[in-house]
Amino acid sequence: MDGTKTCPYCGKLANADAQFCQGCGRSISSPPQYTEQPPQQYQQPQNNQQPPQQYNQPPQGDWQQPAPAYGAPAYGAPAQPYAQSYGGAKGQIAGAIQNRGMTDDIMSGIWILWPVLAIVLGVIIMAALFIVIGWIGLIIGLVITLVLYSILNYKLLKRMDEHRKREMALRMAIISYLKEKGAETQKAQLIANEISALESINQEAMYKEKERTPVLWTFLSLFPIINYVVMYFLAEFPFDHDKRWHAFTQYTQAACQKLGINIMTPSWSTIKERSNVLLLILTLLFGIVVFIWYYFIIKDLNDHFTAQWQFEDQLMAQLR
Repeated sequence: MDGTKTCPYCGKLANADAQFCQGCGRSISSPPQYTEQPPQQYQQPQNNQQPPQQYNQPPQGDWQQPAPAYGAPAYGAPAQPYAQSYGGAKGQIAGAIQNRGMTDDIMSGIWILWPVLAIVLGVIIMAALFIVIGWIGLIIGLVITLVLYSILNYKLLKRMDEHRKREMALRMAIISYLKEKGAETQKAQLIANEISALESINQEAMYKEKERTPVLWTFLSLFPIINYVVMYFLAEFPFDHDKRWHAFTQYTQAACQKLGINIMTPSWSTIKERSNVLLLILTLLFGIVVFIWYYFIIKDLNDHFTAQWQFEDQLMAQLR
């Protein structure tokens, strides 16, 4: 076309005598020496992987450090609590003894008055509810009275069951510790008889000392007849339990002496055996005897706790 020319860069028409393109501003006075492509937006090449932002960083999220080999300390692991650094069995002994403040509840004898207090409070609540909502209030008040009355049984059942579990863990830890010590000092054969006796006592205790779920048996004790059954096995537990523990400490002391560990067992006598059948009959005939029976139940296990703690303190003193 006469009088015009085309910009070789952007294709826009310009006058024949124009030296610069009005579209792109480039020189069009002479043809380009090479073909220049218009600039394009940079495109990331496909399948190109970015370099890692943090070199050799572990994956984030729920990643956890692999467990170390058995016996090797975990990297960055917190310091072990007292006594566990000496070995598993010794740490278990220390843990079981330290837990006694949570399991061995030494109760005051004043708790024998709780049933009376529960009944008094229940009567007051029933009267108040009867005035406010009528006969339904009496039923609600009766339920509240039974719940209040059962608090004592719950505490007694709970401390019996928790102490049973703690002592079982302690017995097993002591047996394991003596076995480890015997192997370490080449005296395993020397204490074989004591270990056999300790294991026999432990097995007997695990078989005869049945678990009594506190909540379940507390609920069952709301029924008068079953309540006496609950009181009976609460009263029977301390005597046999204490007798087995006393024998266990004697064999433990004998084994420790052979291993060169001096542990003095407290010079206590086992809990005096009572005729709980007689107390049950007297309670059925004379209701007031129930307070005496509750007193014996509280006292006997308190005495067992006190004597056992003396032995445990002696044992811990030698393990330091």
